[in-house]
Amino acid sequence: MDSLRKDNFRVHSEPVPGLPRWKRGDDSAFVVEPRKHKLNILAIDGSPPGQVEGDVVVIRSTTELQAKNVRGKIVVTAQKWTGYGPTVKFRRIATEAAKYGASAVLVKSVTPFSLYNVHTGAGARGSPIPAACITTEEADMIARWSDRGKRVVIRLNITSSPSDDLVLSRNVVFEIPGSTLPQEIVLISAHIDSWDIGQGALDDGGGLAAVRAAMLAIQRLAQVNPAFRPKRTIRAVFWTAEEQGTLGARYYCANHLNTDERFVFASESDQGAFRPRNFNSILRYQGDEKHKRKIEEIVDILNGNGVPLRVVNSRDQVDVACFANAGIPSVNYEPDRGKDYYFNFHHSEADYVSIFEEDDISYTAGIFAVLAHNIANMDDW
Repeated sequence: MDSLRKDNFRVHSEPVPGLPRWKRGDDSAFVVEPRKHKLNILAIDGSPPGQVEGDVVVIRSTTELQAKNVRGKIVVTAQKWTGYGPTVKFRRIATEAAKYGASAVLVKSVTPFSLYNVHTGAGARGSPIPAACITTEEADMIARWSDRGKRVVIRLNITSSPSDDLVLSRNVVFEIPGSTLPQEIVLISAHIDSWDIGQGALDDGGGLAAVRAAMLAIQRLAQVNPAFRPKRTIRAVFWTAEEQGTLGARYYCANHLNTDERFVFASESDQGAFRPRNFNSILRYQGDEKHKRKIEEIVDILNGNGVPLRVVNSRDQVDVACFANAGIPSVNYEPDRGKDYYFNFHHSEADYVSIFEEDDISYTAGIFAVLAHNIANMDDW
């Protein structure tokens, strides 16, 4: 926040109380039969501790929890990648598996590609049984053994543990006040929290950097020529607790949507702050057709300057979903690399800043700066 103040933004933070707490421990898992093998695992957020040794049941669909006898067994998932949305549900099956008597769950990492990386994430909060993710390579190996009729036994020791203590975090807010319509807010955002592995550069440090750079570009433009000062307030928010279920953004919406402020547009970068390289790069838009056409006019300007981008109707908002669901025109930036490529690194030890190329953040910042500045100055928005 001090560095934002040095850049002459109007800065403050807002508390987000009552957040769940969970601490990763020294977790381990070993194949005991048909041969000795140490598994590479990461506990799933919310998993309770527990020591379990038992036979394995492999499932490739969630319906198999009921179709197969999982009572007293360790469930290992071996699903195919069919996109993040359909595949991530496997990371959330621990509570359901427990209803059918499973003793633990090991989930194949939710990724289309792996070099022996484990991908963690949320999904076991409230589960009565231990739950962890394993590499795709090891999940497939266990599935092959099972398909051949071999008995597979795993020993699992999870020391990670949730806490009854709730914690306080904060959203970080900084803005450029509007010159004539300061009560009307154009929002750009990214989330400030990340998982405890890797650097969190992809998810979502790049988004933070792009949003900040966009704000700096707008501010410096207005300093050079005051005629470029935005008419509406352009506000940036760095959300907390996105990884726990967009809790920071939801709390913010609950406290801001029914005030004298009027949010006229909301946007976020949480799908990789990559340069758009082709027209598979999109702004996922939720809102009315009038404002969609206005955004398409701005995107046409970007297209004319060598930035390939399209606007598509979509309800796939994340942090700004609460704004979109309140009827505020909202977009989620998804570059072409924000699809499968993004999930090669997502929630894994491989999430390092070296994922980005030199111009990725600059292009992403440019997109948000052009969107925010144009919308902030449109007379007929």
